[in-house]
This record gives sequence, C-alpha cells and structure tokens, in this order.
Amino acid sequence: MKNSKKKTNINVNNNILNFLKKPNNNKISNNFYLQKLNLKRFRNHSKLNLVLPNSPVLIYGENGCGKTNILEAISLLNPGKGIRKSKTEDYLFKDSLSGDDNQLWGVNADLFTPNGIVNIGTGSKENSFNKSRNIRVNFENSTQLTVGKIFKISWVTPQMCMLFQASMSEKRRFIDRLTSALDASHINRIFRYEKLLRERSNIILQFKNETLWLATIEKQIAELAVSIIASRQSLIQLLNSLYEDELNSHSIIQDFPPVEIKVKGDIEDLLLKTSALNVEDNIKIDLKKLRSSGDLSFAGPHTSQIEIINRKSNKKGEMSSTGEQKLMLISIILSHARMLNIQFNMAPILLLDDIVEHLDEKHKYALFLEISKHYAQSWFTSTSKDAFEFFPKNIEKIFLPKVIKSSNGYYDYQNGDT
Repeated sequence: MKNSKKKTNINVNNNILNFLKKPNNNKISNNFYLQKLNLKRFRNHSKLNLVLPNSPVLIYGENGCGKTNILEAISLLNPGKGIRKSKTEDYLFKDSLSGDDNQLWGVNADLFTPNGIVNIGTGSKENSFNKSRNIRVNFENSTQLTVGKIFKISWVTPQMCMLFQASMSEKRRFIDRLTSALDASHINRIFRYEKLLRERSNIILQFKNETLWLATIEKQIAELAVSIIASRQSLIQLLNSLYEDELNSHSIIQDFPPVEIKVKGDIEDLLLKTSALNVEDNIKIDLKKLRSSGDLSFAGPHTSQIEIINRKSNKKGEMSSTGEQKLMLISIILSHARMLNIQFNMAPILLLDDIVEHLDEKHKYALFLEISKHYAQSWFTSTSKDAFEFFPKNIEKIFLPKVIKSSNGYYDYQNGDT
C-alpha cells in the first residue's frame, strides 16, 4: 500500500467531532494508524525507522531488545508521561562506547486519520537539560492538549495488572487517564488543581496573612474540583451505558468479565443532590473554615475512592484472582476503546505490551477477535510470533533484533515479513 496522501493541516481548534466521519460499520478499516514511526536516540534505539501498513502490528524478539521502548515512544505522542511515567531525561539513548554527548532525542510519526495524514513529533528541547519536551504537529510547535484532540492512544502493560493492589492515588490516576481520552483538558485540570493545593498549603503552614489570595486560590480549587469529578462521572456513565446497550443487544463479550467502576466521595454525593454551583459554594465555605484552624484536609477529587467490580461474580477487583484481575483490566481497556469509537468515531490506537503470554487459548483468541474488529491500529509485543499464528486477520510481524542488527534500524512492510 503506497502512501499517496499528502499531509493535511487539520484545524485542531475546531470541535474534533465535526472533523471526523461516521464509521463504516459494513467494513472494518483502521480510521487511525501510524504509517511511519521514527525514533532517534530514544532509550536503547539510536535510530529506528518503521514503515507500516494499515493493520495490527506485532513487535517480537527476546527480552531486552527494546520492544516496550517502541510502545513507550508511541505513547508519548499523546498527552501525559507515557506508559512508564518516566522522567524526560530517562528517554535519552546513552552510548557509553562512543562517548557521544548528544543530549537530543526524538519520536516522530506520520499518522493516518479520516481527514488526511498528520505528522506528530515529540522530543527534547535544546539547551533545556532534558527536563521538558517539545510537541509538534505538522512540524509546528504545538501542545499536548492539541494532540489529544487529534487522536487517542490507550494501553495495557504487565505493570498495570497490579492496579487492584495499588494505592488509591494510583487507581485515581488510572481513571483520570481514561477520562482524559473523553476530555482532553482533564489532565491539565488535575495538574492545576494539585498545584493550587500545594500553594494553599504553603501559605497556611507559613502563617502568612494572605486572606484575599487564599480566597482566590480556594475559588479556583472549588471550580476545578467540581469539573474534575464531573468529568470522571461522565466517563463512568458512558461505560455503564455501553454495558447496558451491549447486554440488551446480546453483543457483550462473554470471555472478558463486564466491569463496573464506582467513584465515591463527599463531592460526588453532593453533585447527585444539587447543582455544580452550589457544590462549589459548599467547597469554598469548607475551605475557609478549615483554613482558620490550620487543617489542610478536605474532601475533593484527591480523596475520591475508586471501586472496580466484576459484574459477573460481583467481586471487587482486589478480592479476585490474579487471572481474573488481568481479564478485568483488559475488559476495561476494550470497553473504553469501544466507547470512544461510538462517542467520537475515534477508536484509540492500542498498545498491548506482553499481554498474551499468560492468557489461555480461549481468552487469547477472544482478545484477537476483539482486536480484529477494532477501528484503529493495535500494537502487540511478544517474545515469539508463534502465539499469533491464528490471528484472524493480517498482522504485521516485525522481528526487532533483525531490524536493529541487519537493517540499520530500518523496516518497510512492503519488503516482507522479518
């Protein structure tokens, strides 16, 4: 499949829903996929250039050859810190043999969309000591918020299977990542909210007489708290509605347990009883009272409690077996992907890192069937291609060690399977 399309300058400031077309339900076709992916001095890849088809992709090879690093690079093309949540300076390729002190790294991709091809890139900034990174859209400086409106990325990693035993703050981060796919501004609100909390705490603990400034900060905290919780509730309502629709239409996936997510808290309860403006006023009143006593604790999105329940067994995630937890996690990600496609015709590119190794044949094939119906590109990693022998549609199989050693980091799908 030769690339005959030209890059299109999409007006990403317009409502993304107006930019996209309705999916063609009679034919499975990837609305979003990476046609080219280039890595430069990223992790263990000094240079990697992949030319890719409109199909799922399998990156395989022995442990340590850099398969997950490729998925991490892709994840950085969307808002956030990627699948590992690493520091920016950790991305830099380090060549101890050559002594090369080049401090620049980059990830660049040509993304196919329903409205043309968009070039998206990210990388280190010159003279910034690698503490921040650039985002570019069609070779012009842009923002994470902008790329979040152009396309979505979602992922499952082995580390995420610890979600059910993780702290409540980690569970909230997971829910917020899913929410940010619905609302591109959600993560920015989280950052601003947490910054304001720290600023308020510092003023109170230092006994500064900043009454007017504290009132301004607390007003912003109240507004952001309600917006953050309302966005989370929208996510939960959409996922629950999807489950009900699939149950009624008998299209629910039987092999992955339907999951119910609950977000609980005082603010959540208040929003069910009264208007958002009233809730904001209540938060401001509470903050003012607590301020005078020096008490920094209060109810907000930073104290929300997350429950993840298997609808079939009615068991909480933390009470389920390790195998059940993995199936529940996959179920959430797949449901979230279907919901995004239904709501926005924007199925996310899926990054599935080493998830088939410990699935039995029944659930492995059920996952393959679901991925074969997905309206965006999916990326798998594995130590072997044997597990993908019966994948129900064409999947591009890339043997990464050969690409790195024999092809100078270059792979073109038109030259055949590696």
